[in-house]
Amino acid sequence: MKRAVIVAMSLLFVFAGTACGNKKTDKIHLKADSQESREDSENREKITDEQALAAIRNYCFLANPELEKMVNSEDYTVYWNIESSDENQIVVLYRSYTAAFVRYYIDPVSGETYVTESAPGKTEEEERTDENFNLRDYLEIASRSPK
Repeated sequence: MKRAVIVAMSLLFVFAGTACGNKKTDKIHLKADSQESREDSENREKITDEQALAAIRNYCFLANPELEKMVNSEDYTVYWNIESSDENQIVVLYRSYTAAFVRYYIDPVSGETYVTESAPGKTEEEERTDENFNLRDYLEIASRSPK
C-alpha cells in the first residue's frame, strides 16, 4: 500500500513537471514567435481603403445573408463608406438597415479589426462591441461580394 502511494506520487510529480515545461525554452519560443509576427507585419502590404471597404461589405453579407437582398431592394437605407484613413488606421462606417452606425476600426498592416456601434435615439455615444476579427480573412473573398 505504502509503495503504491509512493509510485503514484512519483508519477504525479513527473507529469506535473512535464506539463509546466521549461520556462527558459518557452520564453525563447515566445520571443521567436513575436519576432516572426513583427517580420510578417513588416513584409505585408498595407490594406488599401478600397480593400477595407470591399472586405467589410463582404463580412456584413456573410454575417447576414438577407442583407444583400435588402441592399438590392432599395427599400432600406444601407451604406458603407470610409470615414477616416491614415497610415495607422482605417475606419469604415456601415449604416445598418436598423439605422445603427457600426464602425470598423482596422489596422491596415495587421488587419486586426474591432467594432463600435451607436444608434440614434438609443446610444448616441459609440460603444465598443465584443466583435473582433482579422480583416485579412475577408480580403480574398471580398472580390466576390456585390458592389
